[in-house]
Amino acid sequence: RQNRLDNAMTCLREALAIHCSSGPDNASNIALTLCTLGQCLMRKGNWSEAERLLRECLTIEDKLSPVNEVSRAMTLHELGRCLYNKGDLVQGEHFLRQSLSIERRVCTNDKASIARSKCHSLCLVWL
Repeated sequence: RQNRLDNAMTCLREALAIHCSSGPDNASNIALTLCTLGQCLMRKGNWSEAERLLRECLTIEDKLSPVNEVSRAMTLHELGRCLYNKGDLVQGEHFLRQSLSIERRVCTNDKASIARSKCHSLCLVWL
């Protein structure tokens, strides 16, 4: 499993380099790749690097017009989980609550999103 994760991270880093060299019109792909790479780093327990990439992803998402709220909610959720695992419970809860707020506002009829929103709520109960 670890080898597959390492291979995935290598592919993601290569994809990120390609996306970055393609110019600013590729910002949404850069953000998605950063978030996915951050998730892989969290699986490896590399919380600091994951946090850095997830924050970079949020910075890019903030500049996108229009903002993809569902993608932003996912990034906020992952950053919240990352910070929680680093031991920063206050900031972790802050980002999880932001994510939950977006999910509840944007995804009112999508069953998968509602289920994800309930999972976010459960995460907050355990904080």
